Amino acid sequence: MSMQSAVTGQPRIDSEKIFTFPQGIPGFEEYTTFRIFHKDDDAVSAYWLESCDSPEVTFTLVDPTEYDLNYDLYLSDSEQEIIKATDPMDIGIFLMLVKQEGDTQQTLGAHIGGPLILNVPHQLGLQKVLGKTKVNVNIVAN
Repeated sequence: MSMQSAVTGQPRIDSEKIFTFPQGIPGFEEYTTFRIFHKDDDAVSAYWLESCDSPEVTFTLVDPTEYDLNYDLYLSDSEQEIIKATDPMDIGIFLMLVKQEGDTQQTLGAHIGGPLILNVPHQLGLQKVLGKTKVNVNIVAN
């Protein structure tokens, strides 16, 4: 199944939905149930993924399309089965933000090589770890 975030758009996630990640998130496999909180104001649109078992395990998520990143993702049969994916319109693609330590300061960056794939109606998710990532940048002259 092909998931194209630019074509399908993002399905709406109501605040405080519970999502299950049957296989956990790589590095956090023991946590499988998460609350998703949403904040949308003029300055920022972000989601928080908080473990129901350990609230200190929290991730910040962003919609890649808001940063002109568009994914063409192909889910294997087993990945489709894990999140019960049958309709691309039900699928949301999100990126986790990560702290990057620099010489003098910390910055935030998006983990583009491991998007989260969410089946919104079924409230199921997985992190798809991409072997190789390729980012296309389109420059538009004004």
